[in-house]
Amino acid sequence: MKKIKQKLVAVISVLVLAISLTGCMKEFEPIVLTGTWELDTSAVMVRIVYNPSVAAEHPQTIQFLNSNINKIRREIMKPARIVFKLPNVTESFYNDVPLPVIGTFTQDNAYFTMKNPLFPSGIVGASDNLRMELYYDREYLMYILNNLLTADDDPLSVFDRLISDYHGVGLYKKIN
Repeated sequence: MKKIKQKLVAVISVLVLAISLTGCMKEFEPIVLTGTWELDTSAVMVRIVYNPSVAAEHPQTIQFLNSNINKIRREIMKPARIVFKLPNVTESFYNDVPLPVIGTFTQDNAYFTMKNPLFPSGIVGASDNLRMELYYDREYLMYILNNLLTADDDPLSVFDRLISDYHGVGLYKKIN
């Protein structure tokens, strides 16, 4: 009886392995950006990592960032909708702008770069055909932060020293 169980386990193991190997042989579905993508506001993220030695010197600056993180998040919750059209045209729709912002995109498999008047150097993104992410870099987030600062706040140079890593992600879902 013990030998039968061992043979049965061996046969099942070989079947599972064979099925899993044939599953790995499938070709990946091509990534198609064309269509309309809408912002998923619940999945927009801003990540700030502080330099500990500078943080100890400037607790009020950290408090400012904590108090304003939702304002920064709201700023990267734009555009509300992006339409990708062939051959490489984008239309970005912002709630506070009546017409779409026209741009272009280049794609390399799952990754792409989108350029428009708001991102003349381009903004990088990735897609898996169901979701699309836009990656906001430190430079853009520092620009947003600078626009929030008043004369009563620490200068941008303090924030620059304080923040060792700063990025954001906007998530979009394909609707057609």
